[in-house]
Amino acid sequence: MGEEPEASGHLRFKALIWIFTAPRKSFAVIREHHPWVAGLTLGISLTVLAVLLTTSLLADAMDSIGDPLEIPYGMLSFVIAAIPLALLVEAAVLRLLAAALKGRARFEQCLSLALHVGLIGAAGLVVRSLLRTTQVDGLVEKQRNLLDRRPDSGLDVFGQVAEMAPGAILDLMIHSFVFVWSLLLLGLGAASVFRVSRPAGFAIAAIHWAAGKVLEMGLAGLVFAVVTASLR
Repeated sequence: MGEEPEASGHLRFKALIWIFTAPRKSFAVIREHHPWVAGLTLGISLTVLAVLLTTSLLADAMDSIGDPLEIPYGMLSFVIAAIPLALLVEAAVLRLLAAALKGRARFEQCLSLALHVGLIGAAGLVVRSLLRTTQVDGLVEKQRNLLDRRPDSGLDVFGQVAEMAPGAILDLMIHSFVFVWSLLLLGLGAASVFRVSRPAGFAIAAIHWAAGKVLEMGLAGLVFAVVTASLR
């Protein structure tokens, strides 16, 4: 990765805010100055915060019912190490797609665009992690009720599902909103930064998303295989 141009100055920090409030301005900064250091730092911080929040909530929930859960710091280290690698792969895919569609793209621009658009998803993870506090509390309460339930008493499955449904629906809505927002920003950003038409920009975004899903499923399968092999 190359150094950020000194000419970018404070714009590299403004671009982080503009990606949420004024995407066109952020795209212009990415195209001309392609800052990545501040975006990488903020992206990793938000992702780690989301993981810590979720893990901490689960640990507190398990501890409250007498089944302590240790925070997997090794897994957190793996997440931190995996983020830069994943971003490099994303940037490489964007570079190939831009070249295929006759766009003008430097690797630093692709990396910067991937980082800035990725902040939307990272912020969404933090919001969803915070909202899961009430869901975890509800699950703990139901676990306690289940443990304290008399053998001859009934179990209101439908009632419990109905109580948990609003939280699950809200989580799904936030996830869907962040997905659509990120996809639109990536399409518009690709068109602006790589100087291609908007249809080409959205084509880049769609193919990039599909390639990411294939990679995600492949990595999930690899992790599952490793875990399964270690348990034998």
